[in-house]
Amino acid sequence: MFSVDLGGTMTFSDDGPAKNVFYDSASLKAQVMCLRAGQVIPPCTMSNDVLFCVLRGEGEMIVDDERSRLKPLMSVVVPRQAGSRSIVAATDLVILAVQSVSVR
Repeated sequence: MFSVDLGGTMTFSDDGPAKNVFYDSASLKAQVMCLRAGQVIPPCTMSNDVLFCVLRGEGEMIVDDERSRLKPLMSVVVPRQAGSRSIVAATDLVILAVQSVSVR
């Protein structure tokens, strides 16, 4: 078993989004992403399925051409088949991101 106090992983950076990986195994990776209001994670592709859960704040996620408003306790699942995804923070935003890791 593994447990962590997520409060200790919530750190922001004025230089850009902060990604704090707190678990990384052969099959699963988990991190807390902290974005200041106005910060953006630019469009990128992921080779794994990812579950995003908003812990605090508001923003928007864009997956391919689909937009989803983000607010506390909302979850979004982005399948590996998605062409791209990006995140824009409207307020200071904290997101838990959990992704499956491809078995090699």
